[in-house]
Formats: sequence, C-alpha cells, structure tokens
Amino acid sequence: MRIIKAPLKIEFSKISSELDNENYFKNEFDRLSENNDDPISLYLRNIRSRGKVIDDNEPIIQLLIELHRKVDALSLYIKKETKEYIKLDIETILDSIGHSLIIFQNDILETSQKYYARLDIAIFPARKVPIFFQALNSKEGRIYLMHNRDIVDFDGYITARERSLIRENKTKS
Repeated sequence: MRIIKAPLKIEFSKISSELDNENYFKNEFDRLSENNDDPISLYLRNIRSRGKVIDDNEPIIQLLIELHRKVDALSLYIKKETKEYIKLDIETILDSIGHSLIIFQNDILETSQKYYARLDIAIFPARKVPIFFQALNSKEGRIYLMHNRDIVDFDGYITARERSLIRENKTKS
C-alpha cells in the first residue's frame, strides 16, 4: 500500500457504547452525504442520470456551482447563520494517508477503538469529508465507512499528491 505525507486537518471522537453516540454520528454522516448536495448539483446529477451529456462545459459548470456555494456561504454569514456540525473531541493534523488508511503524527488512538471523523481535504468542490475509522494501533486507523463520492475524491487526492511529490523529487535531483 502506498502511503504519502499529507498534513490534513482532522476532527474526531470515539464511538462509545456508554454514550450511545454512534447513531448521532451516523445522522451527521448521512446529512453530509452526496445525496444532500445543493440544488444545482442535484439538478446536474439528474441531467447526467437521464443520459444527457454536459462534458464540454463540465469545468465551467463546476466553477459556477462552487461560486453558487460561495454566495450561499456569504449569505449565511451575513444572516449570522452557520452550518451546524457535531462538536468532536479532538482536532489535529494527520501525518500521512493511504487508500483507506490515515496516519497520525502522535500516539493518539486506542487500538481497536472505532471513531467518527471529518477530514478537510483540498478537493473541488471544497467540503467536509465524514468518515468512520478503526484504530489499528496508536497512530494508524483504517477507514471502514466513507461515501462513494468521497472515496473517489480521497483516492484522487492521494494520486494527485503522489504526482506532486514525484515532480518535487525530480526537480531536486
């Protein structure tokens, strides 16, 4: 498995049977799902599902969607409204990632413990990526639940980051 350095922000909390918080986390996970996109993204997805092609204009459409999201965010800010996220216990920076794997800088996990987390990944369009993972040891976790679109974007981010690191290494040599 390829592992790359990726200093990504992550927020996470333990899943606890005593606190019975797994369903609480699952609700947010579902809310942040690909099915809860803004109306324009849903409209475009419906167009694609009916077999209509919009490939030639795809980059422009994606930029317009992101601009629409920014306007929505500004509107919420002006109205003093915010998107509500569950407060998670720990916020830190990851050291490295791999396909379905996250590696922390410090010994911060309890082996075999399950966690809910939100990742901030430099993907387009920008969004919080919810995941469930289980600690393999005190520094490593295996992602066991992630939305399909997020898996594609996460894997794409890893590939893009690998290419970037290869280019950096070539210029150093």
